[in-house]
Amino acid sequence: MPVVVKIPGRELALAKRGGAEHTLIDFVGEIKDMVGGMTVTNVRDNVNIKLSDATAAELAHRPIEYDTGFTLLPGKYMIKFLARDDETGRIGTYQTTFVVPNLNKEVKRVPISSVVLSSQRVEQKQAIYDAAKAKERDKEEAVNPLVQSGSKLIPSVTRVFSSSRSIYVYLQAYKPPIAGAPASTDPLVAFVSLYSGDAEVLKTPPVAVEPASGTRLGVVPLSFDLGINRLAAGEYQCQVTVLDPLTSKATFWRAPIAIVP
Repeated sequence: MPVVVKIPGRELALAKRGGAEHTLIDFVGEIKDMVGGMTVTNVRDNVNIKLSDATAAELAHRPIEYDTGFTLLPGKYMIKFLARDDETGRIGTYQTTFVVPNLNKEVKRVPISSVVLSSQRVEQKQAIYDAAKAKERDKEEAVNPLVQSGSKLIPSVTRVFSSSRSIYVYLQAYKPPIAGAPASTDPLVAFVSLYSGDAEVLKTPPVAVEPASGTRLGVVPLSFDLGINRLAAGEYQCQVTVLDPLTSKATFWRAPIAIVP
């Protein structure tokens, strides 16, 4: 389960204006089992960021992003995350609940992951700080679905998108093999639609993607690029449709978004 924490860069620029040459950000995270109330895993880390004049100028327009991840069994959990700037003493916290589904128990629909909406891809080598060694970066690319070919998809927190940029949609669908049967090579079909009220205003061409070979869960990565430059500013509904033609199963995911000039 990848976790991405974003902090507005202007927060760190405060330390630079105070005369600091660097700042240390502490990150503390904890995940609890909602059934038993026990802590199942946690993380404590820090990032040392040098505040050169060039970096400070960049921070005024660019967020700081911290990535980590956890391996969890199916269940319902609560995550708490805290970030603290040691130089200014400012603290930010976040808490939410989430569910890791048991894919073996999903028999009515096509199981899918969380859907990531984004308008930004960043080359890892362009990071303001780089706390990872080359081997660790290679490992992250191997296990983090948001990292592909050296670039990282930055999830949108607000789901507000500029019409001058594309919307990237990423998710994984799953087609685990039946016990005793060989892995399936039959593709899943998916597409993305945007609705204004009840009217469909944009629809991507359907794509057929086969499960990735050698994956125990029959992972089917699904990626879309939506050009929205012709759409008027306003509120829309984004819908992802995933179909399994072989079994006639389907899954529909929908969430509100906003488009601004």
